[in-house]
Amino acid sequence: MIGDSVEILKTNNAEAEAKQIRIQLLSKLTFQLNQDFMTYIKGFLVQRRFVTHGQMIDLEYYGTKLRIQIMDIFAEYKSDIYQVKQETKIIHSVDASSSSIKEVKATKTGYESIGGLSKQIQIVREMIETPLKNPELFTKYGLKPPRGLLLFGPPGTGKTLIARAAAQETGAYSIIVNGPEIISKFYGETEQKLRDIFEEAAARAPTIIFIDEIDSLCSKRDEAPSELEKRIVTTLLTLMDGTKTEHNRVVVIGATNRPNALDEALRRPGRFDREVEIGIPNSESRFSIFKTIMSKIPHSLTDRELEQLAQKSHGYVGADIAAVCREAGLRCIKRSNAISVNNLAVNLQDMKEAMSEIRPSAMREIMLEVPKVYWSDIGGQADIKQRLKESVEWPLQHPEAFERLGIRPPKGVLLFGPPGCSKTLMAKALATEAGSNFIAVKGPELLSKWVGESEKAVHEVFRKARAASPSIVFFDEIDALTVKRGSSGDGGTSVADRVLSQLLNELDGIEPLVNVTVVAATNRPDIIDNALLRPGRIDRILYVGPPDYASRKEIFKIQLKRMACDEDVDIEEIATKVSSEGCSGAEAVAICQEAALIAMEENVYIDSIKMRHFKKALDTFTRRITPGMLKFYADYQEQSGLQSI
Repeated sequence: MIGDSVEILKTNNAEAEAKQIRIQLLSKLTFQLNQDFMTYIKGFLVQRRFVTHGQMIDLEYYGTKLRIQIMDIFAEYKSDIYQVKQETKIIHSVDASSSSIKEVKATKTGYESIGGLSKQIQIVREMIETPLKNPELFTKYGLKPPRGLLLFGPPGTGKTLIARAAAQETGAYSIIVNGPEIISKFYGETEQKLRDIFEEAAARAPTIIFIDEIDSLCSKRDEAPSELEKRIVTTLLTLMDGTKTEHNRVVVIGATNRPNALDEALRRPGRFDREVEIGIPNSESRFSIFKTIMSKIPHSLTDRELEQLAQKSHGYVGADIAAVCREAGLRCIKRSNAISVNNLAVNLQDMKEAMSEIRPSAMREIMLEVPKVYWSDIGGQADIKQRLKESVEWPLQHPEAFERLGIRPPKGVLLFGPPGCSKTLMAKALATEAGSNFIAVKGPELLSKWVGESEKAVHEVFRKARAASPSIVFFDEIDALTVKRGSSGDGGTSVADRVLSQLLNELDGIEPLVNVTVVAATNRPDIIDNALLRPGRIDRILYVGPPDYASRKEIFKIQLKRMACDEDVDIEEIATKVSSEGCSGAEAVAICQEAALIAMEENVYIDSIKMRHFKKALDTFTRRITPGMLKFYADYQEQSGLQSI
């Protein structure tokens, strides 16, 4: 301030020549930051001759008053003051408040704080720690240290966490670059920002540059919508190739969930030397993640209970599990309002309730609210239920038995039979009882008028099913997708033929289908292509016919339990009066509903349904399943060699 006294002391150190100076603009720019401006600043500092750490300098640029601060000075030796010469390099540091580039402070995010990624961490350590800590080992043997590492996988699997842990473990300076946020509308500014980042990284080596969402910056140049994307890719290629030997203590880590969208030139050795998949964790990895996170939370859970949670959390990534633990903690706090904070502890019920609220990321796009249908809700069909349990539930509950006997679980099950015989209902009960992720696909929904889109939709369904395994893919009305090839008369080039070929490849192609079971339903098995029905694709073909007397009686018993019926209602008499052949489960339910409507017609305020209402409903009942329909299924079983169970 004017009038204040200033004490001037003589330094005992000789001034050092500054090799590189990093500055930061404290004023808001009203113009584009370009090379001309940086040249002006350099000339201004050369004219001043001397600078110090943290010094703030005011200057004027074409009538605009600006303030800059000296952030870092790099020289051969340390001093109090540094001389600026024409050879001194001036680089600009992006404002710390900007969210596009962030310095990662030293936080306790080492490898021990990451659960379930031990294999991936081992690869990262081999690729990053040695080049950053001991680059002379590579020089000694005439090798070039790795320059880059690409982490790819779904969101929330721990890619950013691994990058931060690597920086923490190596003690390296770390810069995070969020891909979309670095792009500027001004010509050349985006490329300049990238150059500044690499210059700063080289000056502060050892450094890790972490580029998140790198696919938004470096998409394929052939498909780039504008010249900007092409220039960004070219700039990054040049920067990664232009790393000199003495500055090789800079490693670039890229993260993406679309690795195939990246330009091919980036993915060659010498740029991104290794690609590491950070996939959706399996049961063992989920247990490790649960244990790591819960070690920081007061809880009363045993290892056995954590294992049960891990087994039930199919499709959950690390971020989902962290969200579950956080939600469980909130529920614990709400539940324990009156209890001392010191006595709070998350229990198993808190975790189960939290899991019912948090959906797995891998399934959010296709997650369906599967109705809670249990085997007990389906009357009869005991043999069909048992076969479905053997096909889907047993491989999950007793995998060691399949390994011991040297067999693989069935890949697919086809349910065929007349309409209304509980085929779809059984698929819902199977999903509920097995506890697997359930993906329901209606055949016609996959068909598209655009060439290649239908096959792509089939591939996407199975890709998500593999990612969220163990899972059940249910194809309702599968005959719409799998008609016999060539039946359309166009030489096998129709959409249906291409979709069928894609489906066959997914079921039994090069890429194995592990922990994914296909359940399909149809009432026209005769038009399905034979290639789909062979063992190895559809292993079990089950006929779901009309219920017999015992099954009909059970169906009526289940349905009437939910209705207000009078004591004179005789379930056995109703089941007997229904024709022994051709009455499906859906028709049995329809009879009960018709009886209720007849009772309401008689008196809208009636308290219960009488036996006379059921008799009247039976008199007006029209059978939907004809003898000809039953003969059709019997002939199909005889011709195909299938046996009814």
